[in-house]
Amino acid sequence: MKLKYGRGTAELPSGLAARSSVVAARAVALPADEAGMLRDRLANPVDSPPLRALLGPSDSVAIPISDITRYSATEIFLAPLLAETDAAGVPRDRVTLFIARGTHRAQTDAEIAAIVGSELSSGIRVVQSDPDGAMATLGTTTRGTRVRVCLPVMEHDRIVLTGTISFHYFAGFGGGRKALVPGCAHRDTAADTHFRVFLPDGPGKHPLARAGQLDGNPVHEDIREAVAMASPAFLLNTLLTPGKKLFDAVAGDWLSAHREACERYAAVFRVSLPHRYPFVIASAGGWPKDINLIQSHKALDNAFRAVTPGGVLILLAECADGFGSPHFFPWFRFEDPELMELELRERYQIYGQTAHATLGKALGCRVILVSSLRPEDVERMGMAPAASLPDALKKAEAALGELPPPLILPDAGYVLPDAGTR
Repeated sequence: MKLKYGRGTAELPSGLAARSSVVAARAVALPADEAGMLRDRLANPVDSPPLRALLGPSDSVAIPISDITRYSATEIFLAPLLAETDAAGVPRDRVTLFIARGTHRAQTDAEIAAIVGSELSSGIRVVQSDPDGAMATLGTTTRGTRVRVCLPVMEHDRIVLTGTISFHYFAGFGGGRKALVPGCAHRDTAADTHFRVFLPDGPGKHPLARAGQLDGNPVHEDIREAVAMASPAFLLNTLLTPGKKLFDAVAGDWLSAHREACERYAAVFRVSLPHRYPFVIASAGGWPKDINLIQSHKALDNAFRAVTPGGVLILLAECADGFGSPHFFPWFRFEDPELMELELRERYQIYGQTAHATLGKALGCRVILVSSLRPEDVERMGMAPAASLPDALKKAEAALGELPPPLILPDAGYVLPDAGTR
């Protein structure tokens, strides 16, 4: 059994693989014609006229697209999507693609070319969002988030949201509204929406701010309210297999189409477990799911749901780009999640929240991390470093006495095991 690791694989010994249980996504049928499927979804949108009917020739159109950390099949869906703006008579020089990088690093020219694909040479503009750049202030949500969105986006007449659906460990699902907030929002707006993960009267996290949950999720609801102030005109979201193959898409109203897409995604990737397991081996899913530690944490969060308290979890996550932000690792000066939470409530940072979530899992079970990170840094995060899968297995055996039959999660960055919530 080969498990994805970065752009390569790590092989599980055959004897252990034979004794394992494997939890994977449900099988899906791939469309014979990806472009044809996308055209059909765009022609039959959810709760909305087709995009071409919503635009006029004089309109300017902003289209936020995912950055390199979230593969969304952008290079595949852009041609059918831009055919809609063409059909409405909108010139290509009045359409701008905004790489919605949120608070992530800027993309390189090579990364932009990989994201956009062949449409890069069509005369369309490509601009990167800047969380510290010029902003349009749209208002304040009922939870107190001051909504500021990149001014160049808001200077367009129409906004079309794009992206891909995934589970998100505290916003419920990715995709939809997140293309704009936090994708094209001010750094403080992004931080404020993420802060809603905590109970307002503290301490602790809101029980509904979790993966696969939209209704009652305060993070989702705050982002949704913020994005509504920008009045997006339309949405196109993709659904991808762990092999990054496009198997479905949803287009239409930015709220109801996103919800339908989440339901379709959950039907494939939420998998019930009869119980938790004392020994779990998980791959984040390879690049870009394990491009850095911050992205890999999403796989850690999913896999943590499958392991018994105090059990052993091996996570394969190369983290070729390191932690993913300079604002992440310094939070591990706190060794107690409660003290870290107190500091976050005083001086919140988005990646401090990720550090807090990581530390909580490292204390809840024995996490052995196979990565390219420095061993001393892995230990500082409360996890055991391993140079390879065989090394990780030796450490797991030392911790457990003997290796019980493991639960294998080949694509923990995608699959949400459901054995009850913690």
